[in-house]
Amino acid sequence: MISDNYKQKIKESINKKFGELGIDDDSINELIEVSISSLEEELDKIDKILESDNLSELGFHTHTIKGVLLNVGLNDDANSFKEIKHLVEDGKSVDEIKAITKERLAIFY
Repeated sequence: MISDNYKQKIKESINKKFGELGIDDDSINELIEVSISSLEEELDKIDKILESDNLSELGFHTHTIKGVLLNVGLNDDANSFKEIKHLVEDGKSVDEIKAITKERLAIFY
């Protein structure tokens, strides 16, 4: 689901961030696998949410994506998801929320 280019971006960021801390390669590789798997699970959940008009859990799942991205050092990408939770809380239209969410998710594909 996540493009190879984005997986590579995750790998490079994790290697840089945790390699500098002296973390061993096995632990870094496990972190890469867990991070990619977590993102893919959340993206699947968000896809299902976007197929419906019930966006009540959208903020939770985009917040989780933001957290994973912050943990792997992709802060700029993470910050692009901060807004989505607030769109739901601010009562934006379903169509507007879906459009903005899909725009933000495009970085993964």
